[in-house]
Amino acid sequence: MLEWLPAGCSKANGVSKLCDHLGIDISRELLAIGDAENDAEMLSVAAIGVAVANGCNIAKQAANFVIEETNDMGGAGAAIEKFGGLR
Repeated sequence: MLEWLPAGCSKANGVSKLCDHLGIDISRELLAIGDAENDAEMLSVAAIGVAVANGCNIAKQAANFVIEETNDMGGAGAAIEKFGGLR
């Protein structure tokens, strides 16, 4: 896969701007979930960064946690259940 983005654009930058607008402290309140190289920066700036089991090594290294579930096995939902405080 090849992705083209304008200079300075990233998921981390977008999430940061959204959280600033909403008054959310990303270093204390953001749960980020990802599987790809373009998620790595977002995973590293979040309070809790979670990579799914079938994520790339760069995403896994950037994350605080790697869960057992893959993205095809409901990994995002499992991460929200485990770390999101929702019941």
